[in-house]
Amino acid sequence: MRFQLFTATGCSRCNIIKSFMDTHQIAHEELDIKTNGKDAFKVFYRENRPDIFRGEEGVEFPILFAGQKIYQGVGIILASLMADDRLDGFVTRSQLSHGWISGLTLSAKPLSDGREFLCLLRFLKEAGLMIQLETDGRNSLVLETILKEKLIHDLVFRLRGPAQLYEPLTGMALSQEELVHSLSLLTDSIKYKIVLPLSALIRTTGEEGYLTPEEAAGAAAFVVSATHNKKHPFFIEPVLPAATYNIPPLPPAALFKYRTACRRHLLLCEIL
Repeated sequence: MRFQLFTATGCSRCNIIKSFMDTHQIAHEELDIKTNGKDAFKVFYRENRPDIFRGEEGVEFPILFAGQKIYQGVGIILASLMADDRLDGFVTRSQLSHGWISGLTLSAKPLSDGREFLCLLRFLKEAGLMIQLETDGRNSLVLETILKEKLIHDLVFRLRGPAQLYEPLTGMALSQEELVHSLSLLTDSIKYKIVLPLSALIRTTGEEGYLTPEEAAGAAAFVVSATHNKKHPFFIEPVLPAATYNIPPLPPAALFKYRTACRRHLLLCEIL
C-alpha cells in the first residue's frame, strides 16, 4: 500500500515519521501543506474534516492516510507502522508539545513481554522527544524495564484506589502483588507523581457512588506500606462521572475531606 503523508515545513515530528518510513523503506507520497501538498490537503481536509483533530494551535501534523484510515500525530502513526493495531489503547493523542510527547499508557491491557511498546519508546527517545508515560500499576515488569533503561522523562501513576476496587473501577482486575511491585519502582531517580482519580463506580450492591474518603485513605496507606515512603508527590483528582451514571459531580468542598484523610498517610497530598 502506498501511504500519503501530510507534513508541514519545519515540523520536527514530521521529520521523525519521514525518517522512520525512509529507514524502513515504507513507500509513501509526502505532501507538504505549505508547498507541493497545499491544494491536495485542502481537498483532503474538506473531505475528512470530522476525522481530523484541530487544537488551539491548528491541525496537528503529521497526518498519515492509509486507504480508508487516518492516523494523526507522531505517536499514533509510529504505533501503527510498528505494530499495526497491536498497540491500540496504549497510544493516544499527545496533549503535550514543544519537545514533549504524552498519550502513552502502559495500562490498556496485559502485555506479554512489551517488546513492541518498548521499541516505540526507544525510538521516540532516540528521536529526541521527552516522554511522559502513564500507568496504573499493570504490566509492572515492562515498567521495570522502562525505568531501568531510562526511556521516559516523566511518569504519571494513576492509582485507581485500593487493589480490590480496580475491577469495579476499571473493568480489569489487578493483583495486590503487581500493584506493590509497580509502586516499589518509584524512586527519586525518576520524575513522577501519583494521582488518585475520584472516579465513580457501581458497588456490588448495585449502588452508584464515588470512592469514599476512607477508601482514598486506604489507597494512600497502601502506597506507604508498598514503598516505605510517606513523602510521595500525591494528588487527588476530581473526575466527572460518565453519562451512564445517575449521580452529580463531587462538590469542590468535598475534596478537602479526601485530602485530610490521605494526609494522615501521605504528607504531600494535594488536590489536582
